[in-house]
Amino acid sequence: MIYGEAFKNQSRKSEKDFTRNRKIRFVPLICMLLRMIRKSTQLELDEFREIFLPESAETTSYTKQSFSEARQKLSPIAFTLLNDEIIRGFYADDDFKTYKGFRLLAIDGSVMEIPNTKEMQQTYGYIRNYKEGFKAARARSSHLFDLENKIAISTCLTRYDDNERNLAKQNIEKLLSFEQSHIPNLILFDRGYPSADFILYLQEKGLKYVMRSQHCFYKEVENTTSLDEAVRIEVTKERAKALKRQGTPIKKGTVLEVRVLKVELPTGEIEILLTNLGVDELSHEESKSLYFKRWGIETRFNELKHKFEIENFSGEKPILIEQDFYATVFLSNIASIFEQEAEAELQEKNKGKTLKYEEYRINKNILIGKLRNRLIHMILEEDARKKDILYERFLKELQRNIVPVRKNRAFKRDKQSRANRYAKSKRRSL
Repeated sequence: MIYGEAFKNQSRKSEKDFTRNRKIRFVPLICMLLRMIRKSTQLELDEFREIFLPESAETTSYTKQSFSEARQKLSPIAFTLLNDEIIRGFYADDDFKTYKGFRLLAIDGSVMEIPNTKEMQQTYGYIRNYKEGFKAARARSSHLFDLENKIAISTCLTRYDDNERNLAKQNIEKLLSFEQSHIPNLILFDRGYPSADFILYLQEKGLKYVMRSQHCFYKEVENTTSLDEAVRIEVTKERAKALKRQGTPIKKGTVLEVRVLKVELPTGEIEILLTNLGVDELSHEESKSLYFKRWGIETRFNELKHKFEIENFSGEKPILIEQDFYATVFLSNIASIFEQEAEAELQEKNKGKTLKYEEYRINKNILIGKLRNRLIHMILEEDARKKDILYERFLKELQRNIVPVRKNRAFKRDKQSRANRYAKSKRRSL
């Protein structure tokens, strides 16, 4: 796909872009961005050419300025298109992990640190911190994530003040735009998502859901007395007026049929879960462990921010921010596919063996560190047989770098506000 004219045409800002034989051509530009620019730009450019284009490196040079000019011609949609292609391929034959016959998904948002410039504040919004008058530019990202297969099906980067339910709908529409499998979808949501209009939207789309709710969501939920109870929430005249004022009008008399589950957390707190799954699809006993699986999307956010350094942007313009963001999301999906294939082979090899630990997994740091070069070698290799050899060699390499799985560990979530993690004035030399 990456070499196709159709992909190039969809990915360039103008039909005149990438038509002449420039120093920085279309495919190498894509590869440079996929390699994640985390050091100083000129160092990254020189290193890329020395490793992947050694012949041209001896006769020509890429400057930071020419690279920047080439990037201005590339639409961030290029990496969304690449991601869409691997999503279609991954789910094409229905051979993927499921939960009780469902494709188990989660939707959640995360605040992104972006370069704190006036343009970024105007484009994406900002937060104010404890210093009077101080603003810090921030953006919001929303992800629709396959929890069992560790694949981000749809993501978006938008303004900090955008409504998370609206972003969730965008991601769901993207999900539904793909050719639909006979395997139904089940989506987990945190407690920021319950609302009458959003539940109605999910019902109309034929989607199953489990979402955490506040006790006072509606009086019908608040008044439940058992651990597992079906309630009917009717949109009364007063509720219809309130919903209209909120900008989410629902016709008077509309009824939402919701199942309310109450589960006790280790802290003793009672958690309220709302779902449209029947008792035959999800028992009360299973609901707690199912909802706990939502933690997988939090783990992915942690990986994106701390392992892939998604907030360590290589530019200060919106187009460059979005290129980096969507390229990193795509790369994280490629990493997940390699991780799962390598772990599947590893488990097969370990069958019947007496091991110190019950389960081992691929060392994610090693995977991410090596992927940035291995993937580019595979993309640039034109011989299909050699490409397959590189692929298999990388899988074997990953299986030599494993770590034990230590179960039943919990960590306190750190949500405190802080200054940006990555300063643009201090790009790394190493």
